[in-house]
Amino acid sequence: MTLPAPAQSRDAERSREAILEAATTLFAGQGFEATALSQIAEAAGVARATPSYFFGSKAGLWQAVLDRQNRAVGRVVPRALARLGPQSERPELIGALVDSVFEFFDEHPAFIRLVGWSQLQGNTLINDLPSQWEAIGATVEVVGGLLSRSAGPESDARQTVMSVMALCGAHILLGNTLGTPLGLDVNTPGFLEARKAHLKGFLTAALG
Repeated sequence: MTLPAPAQSRDAERSREAILEAATTLFAGQGFEATALSQIAEAAGVARATPSYFFGSKAGLWQAVLDRQNRAVGRVVPRALARLGPQSERPELIGALVDSVFEFFDEHPAFIRLVGWSQLQGNTLINDLPSQWEAIGATVEVVGGLLSRSAGPESDARQTVMSVMALCGAHILLGNTLGTPLGLDVNTPGFLEARKAHLKGFLTAALG
């Protein structure tokens, strides 16, 4: 029996969402090169050809996954701004950015791994996405404007954005390989709060 159009639409949306969720998990765990569309279809519980039907190719699905992540990145700075008053100074801006980036990584744990795989495998498809440029451009513009208002020497907003994102994600990328011999257990209760406090002080001092 043929389903009514609204039911077909809901089924299609559920299948598309299941594919995106499965692809996000597999791409984050294995990278683009090692992940096959057949694996994604099996994990999503759909027919083998369904990912290609919705996304055209593995590259198209990879970009769809990254696009959704980029759109979430675009909400980091607005979230930080919501924490600030109209006369906020540089330490408050740094604190708000650190808190918002940590929240983003907690809500989107696959992001840093997806970007890491892109970097390690020389995969530049992420840079073909308008959402990549929009998220970064908007972030640099807002951070640059706030830094120029704040007390202290001028700072390059691009460097600030890169530094905050990289330092806030260091425990995810290096927690086991560097954290363990340093005696830092990223799974210890209180580690994340201590890490955030350290970064706020470190970045505030570094930026003047």
